[in-house]
Amino acid sequence: MLSFFFYGTLMDSDLQAVVLGGRLPAGVSAVLDGYRRRTVAGADYPAIAPAKNSRVSGLLAGGLSPAMAARASLYEGPQYTAASLTVTTEDGTAHDAWTFLPVRGVRLSARDWSLDAWRQRRKSLTLKSAHGFMATRSPRPPCAQLAAWQTRDRHHGRGLAADTEAG
Repeated sequence: MLSFFFYGTLMDSDLQAVVLGGRLPAGVSAVLDGYRRRTVAGADYPAIAPAKNSRVSGLLAGGLSPAMAARASLYEGPQYTAASLTVTTEDGTAHDAWTFLPVRGVRLSARDWSLDAWRQRRKSLTLKSAHGFMATRSPRPPCAQLAAWQTRDRHHGRGLAADTEAG
């Protein structure tokens, strides 16, 4: 099973259930050092970028199957790529987890992004859109995406370099 660090809308358990095709066990709070989170220019969702003396708080979620990971890649789309990074939980334990990084060309605004503000302003619309988007996709992710995540699942614990062709 795979672990993911979610730092944006996928921290919301309702959206996770829609996108991943089922509920996950409760995640734990974690931070990613050396990055900052900003709103993507012209959008209501975030992306992260390297930044000295910064950290991003988020959710470390475990127990994702390769099929769930492929669904997440499909949802995130081509503007994000998967990378394995190290996050730290509140007890100080370091964990390797997959996260979605923006690809080159994705512009971040100067605005910070807030999960609470997103929930108040955009959650209901995002859930409706996500239901429609995921419903128009096959119940199973594309074979190539699924195979890529199955490979990552098998090799992740052995120090395999991050494959950046998700999504």
